[in-house]
Amino acid sequence: MLSSACSDALQIVSAPRLGANDDTVRVLNWLVAEGQRVEASSVIVLIETTKASVEVEAGSAGYVFPIAAAESDIAVGAPMAMITGTPERPVLSAAPSVPAVAAAAAAANQVITKSARALIEQHGLALDAFATLPVVRAADVEQFVASAQAGAHAAAPDDHALDAVVESAAYRDVAQMLTALRGRMRGQFNRHVPLGSLLNDRWALAQSCGFGEQTSVYDECLIQGDVRVGRDVWIGPFTVLDGKNATLTIGDHVDIGSGAHIYTHNAMESTLTGRRAPLAVAPVTIGSCCFIAPTAIIGPGTTIGDHSFVAAGSYVEGAFAPYSFIAGNPARKAGTVEIDGTRVRIRKATTP
Repeated sequence: MLSSACSDALQIVSAPRLGANDDTVRVLNWLVAEGQRVEASSVIVLIETTKASVEVEAGSAGYVFPIAAAESDIAVGAPMAMITGTPERPVLSAAPSVPAVAAAAAAANQVITKSARALIEQHGLALDAFATLPVVRAADVEQFVASAQAGAHAAAPDDHALDAVVESAAYRDVAQMLTALRGRMRGQFNRHVPLGSLLNDRWALAQSCGFGEQTSVYDECLIQGDVRVGRDVWIGPFTVLDGKNATLTIGDHVDIGSGAHIYTHNAMESTLTGRRAPLAVAPVTIGSCCFIAPTAIIGPGTTIGDHSFVAAGSYVEGAFAPYSFIAGNPARKAGTVEIDGTRVRIRKATTP
């Protein structure tokens, strides 16, 4: 997010320069109402350059009064809004000047990059030649000049095609949608997540996999084969649930920490023998009310009883009774889990 510059009495939120070739930005959408009070970290407006949509923060607490209208183009450095300490709208004494070509572009609802404007002025071209382009780049001007001079080469078609995609209305729509989704994610959970989890609801994804009620699974989890998961289970990002070779069963009220992997197969012997040995394959069962800490790895044939705790970074194979504290690489039963109502105590085994 970008923040504006502040003063004690009046804060002017100016259009930032986000790219070397951008002299104008587009005000996409105001996220606050006229005179609305905001905090310093509040996102107040979405703006757009030739490359991306960006959120702009207030920068200080106060009452917001937009200056630039939504869906308008303004010069870099021009005021977009005022933020004051009182709910009365102040009056600006003067408006910023805009270069002639940039002003004409704004009037035509068009963005012209700095390098493109310089070429237009250098060759004495009329803006009518680029009337069909929402964004005019240096490559567009060069291509026009080259065609007129009959013999010069146009801009590289591959680069031009890529730029056309990035600068298309569809790209802007997607960028604006993602910006809005990320804003909502921050507002609801105060977090940033990868694209998959941004687009996919974790609880709906769990339901689509046949998992139990109130279970959630991050989109970044690899799920394959026969995986059976109970209710109220949290499955973190970058996890692996492998039921491809045998059944993987997870009970109710279980947490699978970020980066934890659970496998029903082991390819070590097969790989070391040049695929002559078969895969080691066996089902895995994790009981209810278990906590599998981040980056733990559970191998084929493992059974973990209810109310057990697997420490982070452990490699686990074997059978473990309920209420086990499991840790190490290779893991062993390092103690017991004691539960007294809502209180839990991990009692480590006494080392002889």
